[in-house]
Parts: sequence; C-alpha cells; structure tokens
Amino acid sequence: MLYIQGVYIIKRLLILVPFIFQIQGCNDANATSPIPAIEYEILHEAHYNEYADSTSKGFLVIKSQTEYENELLKRTSETVEAVNFEEETIVLIDMGTRNTGGYTIDIQSFTEENNYIRAKVLLTLPGENCVTTQAITNPFKLIMLKTIKDILVTEELSIASC
Repeated sequence: MLYIQGVYIIKRLLILVPFIFQIQGCNDANATSPIPAIEYEILHEAHYNEYADSTSKGFLVIKSQTEYENELLKRTSETVEAVNFEEETIVLIDMGTRNTGGYTIDIQSFTEENNYIRAKVLLTLPGENCVTTQAITNPFKLIMLKTIKDILVTEELSIASC
C-alpha cells in the first residue's frame, strides 16, 4: 500500500515539475530590468582637491582628451587613463568646495533611455549629529562610460543620519 501511494505521489510530481519551471521562467523574465544598464568605470575619485583650488558644484560631460586632462589637472596629479573618445565618454561629478568632511557622491545607476543615458547620482551631506573633519573638502568623481550618447544627470540629496 505504501509503495502504491509513493508511485502515485511521484507521478503527480512529474506532472507538476514542468509547470513549476515554466512559472519560474516567467518570474525571471519579469524580474530583469527592461532598461539596460550602461557599463562604467570610476577613473578618479577623491574627497579632497590635491591643489587646494576650489571648484564649483556641477557635472560635466567630457568628450575629448584635452578636456579630460584639463579637468583632472585642476584636482589631482593622478595619471591620465587611456580613453577612446570615439566610443567612450567621461562624466565629471563635482560637489564643489565644502567647509567640512562628510560629503559623498554615490553612483546609483547609468541607464539607457530612448536616445540618451540617465545618470542617477546620490549626493550625501553630513547630518547635524555627524562628526566630521574640520577641513576643506572637494568630493569629485571622473567616470568613464562605454557610450557616446548624450548624458542627463539626475541628482538626489540625502542627509546622513549619524
């Protein structure tokens, strides 16, 4: 009797297994983002401007070697990286000069939308209870993207809770 019940259960499972895999496949298809992410690499980043020059808050899309070298030299003595500007673009995100530490730049995503790239950036400011350095800072990032499409930067501000 136990053997017959076991065979019956196995037959039922064999019938259900293909349906389980089909359902799982549907969930995986819906779980992937319809918006393709763009490959990127952070070439340079720092919290301080090496030359103590002040820069302004903003972003800049860099499309030439000369422009890349000029912007890098305003901030650091790091070596210029090899960039193929026929296939790649650099985005500079700069928080500008700040009176204390505790400011950060986080890249949330680079995604392709229609005929452009959307860069989502989170700028974090120190909260009231945060302990910060009492030094002038200048957070920045130079990011290389594997695209030459136009780039739209969307910033979101966040205040750190310490």
